[in-house]
Amino acid sequence: MPTFVDDETRFWQWSPAAAKVFGYRRQQPALGDMPWGFDRGGISDDRKSTWAEFSCVSVTGRGKDELVITAVAKEDGTWTVKHTITRAS
Repeated sequence: MPTFVDDETRFWQWSPAAAKVFGYRRQQPALGDMPWGFDRGGISDDRKSTWAEFSCVSVTGRGKDELVITAVAKEDGTWTVKHTITRAS
């Protein structure tokens, strides 16, 4: 059963990849211009995968854009980090 958190401080406490997730968000040019706010996250029981959801008011003004960043541990101890964005309609 994964651990779910809805508080950014708790996410930093629980997720072994929190620094990777937040660093990725800051370093991606397409993500850096938007004021993404942390909504919730999750950490797998084996602590080898984690995800965080962020949102911000869309540039279109039609609602919230949603960003999900996932991090998965590889056998060599490094992390694969990627994201998806869902734009407000």
